[in-house]
Amino acid sequence: MKIVARVFFEGVRARTTAMRYSTYALALLTLVNFLNYIDRQVLPAVAPLMLRDPKLGLSDTELGYIEASLLLSFTFFAPLFGLLGDRLPRARLMAVAAVIWSIATALTGVATEFVTDGHRTLSLLGPEVTLSTAAFVLCSVRALVGIGESAYSTITPSLIADYFPPQQRATALGIFQAAIPVGFALGFVIGGVLAHFFGWRTAFMLVGLPGLATAAFVWLLREPPRGAMDRRSERRTKPGPWWVTTRRILCTRDWFISTAGYTALTAALGAFATWATVLLARDKGMSETGAAITLGIIALLGGAIGTFGGGWVSDRIARRRRDAYFGVCAASTLLAILPTLAALIADEPAIYLPATFTAVILLFISNAPFHAILLQSVAATERATAVALNIVIIHAFGDAISRAAVGVISDAIRDGRLPLFAAAGAALGIDPTRQHLSVALLITPLLLAASAFFFFCGARWTGNLARET
Repeated sequence: MKIVARVFFEGVRARTTAMRYSTYALALLTLVNFLNYIDRQVLPAVAPLMLRDPKLGLSDTELGYIEASLLLSFTFFAPLFGLLGDRLPRARLMAVAAVIWSIATALTGVATEFVTDGHRTLSLLGPEVTLSTAAFVLCSVRALVGIGESAYSTITPSLIADYFPPQQRATALGIFQAAIPVGFALGFVIGGVLAHFFGWRTAFMLVGLPGLATAAFVWLLREPPRGAMDRRSERRTKPGPWWVTTRRILCTRDWFISTAGYTALTAALGAFATWATVLLARDKGMSETGAAITLGIIALLGGAIGTFGGGWVSDRIARRRRDAYFGVCAASTLLAILPTLAALIADEPAIYLPATFTAVILLFISNAPFHAILLQSVAATERATAVALNIVIIHAFGDAISRAAVGVISDAIRDGRLPLFAAAGAALGIDPTRQHLSVALLITPLLLAASAFFFFCGARWTGNLARET
């Protein structure tokens, strides 16, 4: 009897110790993700000042391309890091990633100090693009930020999935993903305040430093076996050839339909993330610092409520409904369309600020349930690759396009080259000559409608499958 009791209590102690370490690992990974999104969001926070900097001479189009360059490099390298994440120690890869993006963020502040006047013409996969030398240099440095962020964002969800059992994953991922709106929020606030007192260049240099310190702790993380928390039937002993793995993931229905929905949602979120500060400062008449701080507060409260609340609610609904994760994503995205339109159309702060806050809550609700769908639709040894492929699609066909497209459309409306867009904005009460950016951002409600459609399809198919089985 004593032996049985001792074994029992030793088992309880071991599980408690493991849970404590899992909690520590989640807290550390969430902290680094938080710093990641601060670094990413500093540029949109100081964008009004950069657009007014006579030494840079940036246009809306060039600012859009600078943001797109980060997403394009992020997307291009994601498959590589997905393969490495399924085969090599994940904590070490993530620590190196944090060092790369932290240094690159600091370099953004000094990269154009010695740039001479001139232009560069690029032709990659589409028509030629002409950029000023300053814009070209900033595109290059931001692309380096994207490489580091690509590695971290691709690999981390699979590591978290191995720290927590399936019934706790959406909550754990909700905590991890909550760092996104919190990082966005403080990126706006810190970037705006630092730029106001010290200039936008110093803001980049200062926010890049903390990531270097946290990278050392990530390097030392103990890594659980892949699939440690999954049922034996869901494990694979080792990943197969990359082309076989890729084909299997792409043919997984839940993965594919959820990725389609999240691609449209990412396009809408990315457009707002880049242009929200400029929208409030230029089209709504707020000061640059006031716009950054206001957006920071909205993103902090609304984004954290939406992200953590979405994971918590989804896990509880999932106990009763198999289509819970898809259903939560679909409902929240559909409901976000109306406040998004109100935020763009209204000129009164009493209307557009509450509308923006409501839209942020609803848009971030999808974060945790979507990632739960993504990770649970594939084998444990294929999760990093699944996340990598998802990253390629949501950015290549989502916000890498929308961030740049809004800038191009805004400049075109200003120059009178898109009369249909201008007419649509005027019909909604937006002045296209003064608020051409607001008109350009009208593409976002359409993107949200497309996102809701895909998530509703996923919920219906999953629900039908549950009834059949």
